[in-house]
Order: sequence, then structure tokens, then C-alpha cells
Amino acid sequence: MTNPQVFWFNQSARISTYLYAIVAGPYGYYESNVEGMPPMRIYARKSLMSEVNHEEMFLATQTGIKFYTDLFGCGYPFNKYDQVFCPEFNAGAMENVGCVTYNEAYLFRGQQKTLQKTAGFCNTNLHELGHMWFGNLVTMKWWNDLWLNESFATFMSYLAQAKFIEFEKYHGITWAMFNRYKGWAYRQDGLSSTHAICGEVVTTQDAETIFDGISYGKGSAWLKQTYKILGFDTMRAGLHRYFQEHSWKNTTLPDFVGCLDWAW
Repeated sequence: MTNPQVFWFNQSARISTYLYAIVAGPYGYYESNVEGMPPMRIYARKSLMSEVNHEEMFLATQTGIKFYTDLFGCGYPFNKYDQVFCPEFNAGAMENVGCVTYNEAYLFRGQQKTLQKTAGFCNTNLHELGHMWFGNLVTMKWWNDLWLNESFATFMSYLAQAKFIEFEKYHGITWAMFNRYKGWAYRQDGLSSTHAICGEVVTTQDAETIFDGISYGKGSAWLKQTYKILGFDTMRAGLHRYFQEHSWKNTTLPDFVGCLDWAW
């Protein structure tokens, strides 16, 4: 019997248990080490490495970090940033701390890489990155505020994509894509299973039923209107206060609204 390999890890920051992930396998990777940025790697199965558009992914990630650092008033909170394409992943993507996992469908194997498809993946990249602050650095106290966690990352990803020159080729379709995304909310809101954006969650089953177009699409539309009323500078000031007061803690909707109200 051979001796097993032993790996030692540094003590992590205090984070929610649902944000941990262990990824193992015969992955290949691309690597980026840029001054002022955390070390980054993009992993995929070795047989699929040629399908990974790593240069654009690194550009989106680095641009997003600059935007969020300014908007939130604090730098990227963890010591590395990995992005992993996982075979048979059961979701689109997941914002584990310092390690985002993606469905391999985003590699677009054998498909034409249209502007809409690449813009959509860039948006997903920015969405999961935004969660490193809003969701991971500050985590909602309970699942009734799941909508705010997801809606915030959704709206911020579109805002980042619309503002930066690095994403100029997407500027003409970014908000059109957002409006189409809201169609998910309209469809969900027209069903008998519709619910308020923010509602009481008592059981695990309750939590599982609200990962829908209302929690993501309708909530992000509300945030977009809030942003329109407050303006960039007021929103930015409120977010600075939010992260100053609540980093490494749990929050509720009144905590978030209170910081925006203070800035207003």
C-alpha cells in the first residue's frame, strides 16, 4: 500500500458552510498573475483546454474586480480566484469562496460563438465574481433574503458590463439582454405559484422553490429602479457603508436598505 498524499491548507476566513467546495480531478489550467490582482487559474478537463477562452475570462475577471473594488469600497476579499468547468455540473455556476464552478455547457463546444452567447457568459462571470463580496464576504442571515443575494449579483453584472470600455463590444446589447432576462420574471409571476420577492422561508423545501425568475429577475429589476432613483454616487456611498459595517457578518434586508437610506 502506497503512502497517501497529505495536503495542508491555511485556516479559512469565517464563511458560510454552503460556500465551501472541494474540486479534484485530472484538470488542466491556465494561470494569470497580475500585480494588484489575486492569483487566478481557469481549470477544465485536459481534453477541453482548447475550448476555454481564457484570455477573455481573465479580462472579464480583472475588469470586474476593479469595478467592484471601487463600487463596494473594499478589495477582493480572498487570496486567490479559481474558475473551474466541471463535467455534469448540476447548475449553471456556483460562487464558492475563491472557486467558481461552471457547467461545461459554457464552453460552447461545436457551437458558433455568437456575440450574444459570449456576452451571456461574460455576464455570468461577473455575476459569480460579484458574489465574492455580496454573498460571501457579507452573507444574508436567512433564505428569505436569497432574492437580494441573487438579484444584487444579477444587476451588478449587467451594470459592470455596461460601464467598462473593456466590454465595449457588448454595450449595444447589454440592457437588451437584461430586458429579455426579465421575461423569466414575467412568466413566473403569471403562474399560480407566484410569490412576493421577499417572503418568509421556514423549511428547506420553501428555500428550494424560490430559486426562480422572481428572486432573480423581478428582484434585479427592482434594484435597477432603485439605482435609477438614487444614482451611481449615492448607491456607491451606501454600498461602501454596507461593507464597512457588515464584512464577515450576516445581514438582513433592513441592513442593506438602511445603508442606502443613510447615503440618500
